[in-house]
Amino acid sequence: MTEKIRILIVEDESLVAEDLKEMLMGFGYEVPGIAETGENAIALADEHRPDLVLMDINLASAMDGITAGGEIRSRWGIPLIYVTAFATQAIIDRAKKTNPSGYILKPFNERQIQTAIEIALYNSVLEKQLKDHDATINTLINATSNPLILIDRQGLIRAVNNEVAKTAGKTPGQLTGTPFMDLVPGGYITTRLREAVQQAASGKESRFEEEQKGTVYDNAIIPVRDSRGAVQSIAIFCTNITFLKGAEQQLKAANDQLVAERNRLTALTAALDSMDDPVIVTNHRGMITYVNAAFNTRFVYTLQEVEGKHLSTLAAQENLFALNREVFLDDQKSVWTGKFVARNKYGMNLSFLIKGSPVFEENLLKNRVFVLRQEFYGKQ
Repeated sequence: MTEKIRILIVEDESLVAEDLKEMLMGFGYEVPGIAETGENAIALADEHRPDLVLMDINLASAMDGITAGGEIRSRWGIPLIYVTAFATQAIIDRAKKTNPSGYILKPFNERQIQTAIEIALYNSVLEKQLKDHDATINTLINATSNPLILIDRQGLIRAVNNEVAKTAGKTPGQLTGTPFMDLVPGGYITTRLREAVQQAASGKESRFEEEQKGTVYDNAIIPVRDSRGAVQSIAIFCTNITFLKGAEQQLKAANDQLVAERNRLTALTAALDSMDDPVIVTNHRGMITYVNAAFNTRFVYTLQEVEGKHLSTLAAQENLFALNREVFLDDQKSVWTGKFVARNKYGMNLSFLIKGSPVFEENLLKNRVFVLRQEFYGKQ
């Protein structure tokens, strides 16, 4: 069942008040009370929270209807219609400041009252929807810690989020309605951003990066159009990308380092391939990671065939040089030298004087480089 619309009557003439009550009930409305003074009107409005107030202006009390109506509007946002026999310009000017939903002159008829009430209630629904919409927008713009500003075409601020207000040292309410350019002297708005805003007023969208006081922003200035396509306001989004720019610089530095390392390895590989002696590089556990061209010639193995295998797999059966896995783990810092008898892909024994040097990185053994100087060829 739909609840009835409740209308509070404020009227100090009892006969007029009763006529209004009977009229409203005939329209299907509920009258929760009748107040004869401004003070009583505020108390009843607080108690019943009506949907509308019919307010007489000239009340027989210290507080007149305009003062009471303004208090009710500011406290609870209840719409009100003034009903009065007085219509001087001074009274109208005072009444307008309370933002009433209607103004009816006495004497009035039922049609005038009913029409004024229906319009006031309809506008009240629209006003509530607008407030809900504004509250939603306010929640959304404050969901980000990045600066966000909405201005009209005249350059007046319509809305800002808390980040902008904090930077400006004011509240969002204090900034609303003030010139956008007032933010410029504090250094918060740059000349480039100001020019982009001016271009947006003519419908041009802009996006650019700039640094402000050590913070890098990705600025997006977007014209907001109405249903006819005309620019009605301008949205300014300033996304803090300082961290991303820092990460981008670190990534570039790392990439540059990788390129330099690759170039160094290319040069080192070329140098090793120019050597006449076989060279074998292993990791700290003795697993082969690289062999040079001389190794390919003497052993007939390619890198793909020996990569990942333990160095000891190249040794001939009669080899006496210690190359087992335990040696690689137990004796990591020594330079190893000795005689190494190896066997190539064709089963030929090759006798070498071997020297294995450790390669450290941040005090940790990373690789071993073995240089094999051949003594003689032999066949098993």
